[in-house]
Amino acid sequence: MSNVAILWDLENVNPGSDSLFLEGLIEYAEAKGRIVAARAYGNWAYPAFSKLAPFLTRRYFYLVHVPKGRKNSSDMVLVSDAMEVMRIHEHIDTFILVTGDSDFRFLVLALRRAGKMVHIVCNTQNASEDLLALADSYVDYRGLVPGGDDEESPQKTVPAAEDKTAQPRSVITPTTKDDWFQLLAEAADLMLKKKVSPGLGSVKIRMKMLNPNFNEKKLNFSHWSDFVTAAVKAGFVTIEGKGAEALVYPAPDALRREGPQQKAFAVLLDVLKDLDKGDTTAYHSYRTVNSRLLERKVQFSALGFAQFKEFVQAAESRGLVESKVEGLKHAVKRIQA
Repeated sequence: MSNVAILWDLENVNPGSDSLFLEGLIEYAEAKGRIVAARAYGNWAYPAFSKLAPFLTRRYFYLVHVPKGRKNSSDMVLVSDAMEVMRIHEHIDTFILVTGDSDFRFLVLALRRAGKMVHIVCNTQNASEDLLALADSYVDYRGLVPGGDDEESPQKTVPAAEDKTAQPRSVITPTTKDDWFQLLAEAADLMLKKKVSPGLGSVKIRMKMLNPNFNEKKLNFSHWSDFVTAAVKAGFVTIEGKGAEALVYPAPDALRREGPQQKAFAVLLDVLKDLDKGDTTAYHSYRTVNSRLLERKVQFSALGFAQFKEFVQAAESRGLVESKVEGLKHAVKRIQA
């Protein structure tokens, strides 16, 4: 059995004290092996962190106080601790880093060189594609929060398939390959808007953030490069540069197209606006929203999502909506432009 260490950067991932994320994180870690070390880093004088502290101590987390100082001070302490743990406690062979900060790239490289497994739990809205590409696996923290599924309206879905690197989920493909090609173009465009170079490898990470069920092999492509080449031939993206320096750019026509997912997100925003009954935005339960979407002939399963929670997460990754969890109750609201 693997021995697991959890290192949590609260400055980067903070789900709030009302969320059951901690329970989901523990369950996720226990599926990887036996938890032998758990540390959380943050300024515990900060109210949002101090509310979470009692729950962490009950789960035997060691709370590392990082006083308010220069930017990313928690990062430096976490990296130092991780290197010490790796050197002194050789029996720890699996690290779970709760962060998406690009500053941890060299730490992940050091852990991998030492033969350690590295799994990342992050917020895909601000996570670094280059960091996630180095990890053995990654998952959005919202995917670990229990609940949500029982609030979904019944929709026909495919039975879940085994996934050894993340939570069990179905692998459901959209109607056409063009839907995935368009998602590739959208992923490249989002990276450019973030002023991040859409490298051939990192753009795949961003694409899977937008829909974690993407798998080029399910679309009969032997390699990722074959999928990108087909997207170029179909006119959705262009490639500049060669080899490791190659960058993926969205074709102008691709961004003007409105695929099934884009249409579904537009309906989602329209439904939320109707539920708001005014200009003030408010949270609405998954069940209510999903029922309204079903009335409008929108089914998340037909769009390549295994769960409604994934559909909401995809919209959230695009900055369209915001979700929250209180206990087992999941809710979503639109973000006003």
